[in-house]
Amino acid sequence: MPVFAFLVFSCLPDGDYKIPLNYEPREKGDGWKVAAAADHGFDTGKLQDIYDMMFSGESFITSRSLLIVRNGYLVSESYFRNSDDIDRKANIMGVTKSITSLLAGLAADREIIDTEHRLYRYIPGFFDGDMNKRDMTLEHALTMRIGLEWDQEEHTINMFNTNRFPSSMRVVLTRPFNTPPGTTFYYNHGAPQLVMGVAKTAFEMETTDSLVHMLFDPLGINDFVWEQHTDGLHFGGLGLHLRPRDLALIGQFCLQGGWWEGTQVISDAWIKKATSRRVATELAESPGYGYYWWIDQNNKAFFGMGEGGQYLYVVPDKNLVIVHTANPSVGSGYKGIEHEDFITLAGMILNAIE
Repeated sequence: MPVFAFLVFSCLPDGDYKIPLNYEPREKGDGWKVAAAADHGFDTGKLQDIYDMMFSGESFITSRSLLIVRNGYLVSESYFRNSDDIDRKANIMGVTKSITSLLAGLAADREIIDTEHRLYRYIPGFFDGDMNKRDMTLEHALTMRIGLEWDQEEHTINMFNTNRFPSSMRVVLTRPFNTPPGTTFYYNHGAPQLVMGVAKTAFEMETTDSLVHMLFDPLGINDFVWEQHTDGLHFGGLGLHLRPRDLALIGQFCLQGGWWEGTQVISDAWIKKATSRRVATELAESPGYGYYWWIDQNNKAFFGMGEGGQYLYVVPDKNLVIVHTANPSVGSGYKGIEHEDFITLAGMILNAIE
């Protein structure tokens, strides 16, 4: 049975809940090159202002980590609640979708899937009798435009309920239409499950375990938890737990166009396609969306975003990766990390580059 991590409330303790200010990256022998932020173009005074704000008791009270990577070097890492969080896996929530996009790229590069093809071509046995659903394409699923009704709480719980619902894809595909496929952007946890199912079928795998390792093994990511349905599919929309440094590594991997240590793991063409604006959204600070990546046009960035303040933020023009993790949800009386809070923080970090 999967862990219902997305429903767990992490209440903040009384009294001090932040450890003393820290931001110097540690040398751990895990492949990350560390360097001083000043050596990579940062105004240390402006960075100090950011750290002072982040470690104060008035703002970002649920933050757990902030990592900054520039030019391939880890130049800053802060842990706000516990220094051991450097090795603790964080529930990255909806950022999981961005990793699912990369898994789809593995299949697209091998030409065993095509984003213009209909989902029915790959997973016909999971559809119900509604013939209109056969018009849904992989492109629709990757851009959150499948048009099916989805309640983020009720239907996501159903998808995780492996006893009651033996097929996670049928939980999605038996939902009725709200809008015709391809017409309306609606962010949900169901569409990525269909993408995961298509990828498994295309690779002719019994489970998606091998698919996940096709991505993570070349990157050296071996300490992770990705919650999985008993039907053999990892949950494409949420449920991945990674160490902050490994999440930053994925950002650097995307920044390098899918290239890692002499190997083109995923094509640069797919990375560019997935991280470019493909549809419009109603989110004011991020009005564009790619293949499970949000687009910040003002800062020329793309990013994965998860509930409660989980972010993987990549700015190619600045050769910059920012990772922020936080308690996914908190008890009554505490305000979590709002999206506009993080965008303001990202702007401050960008402004600190000289």
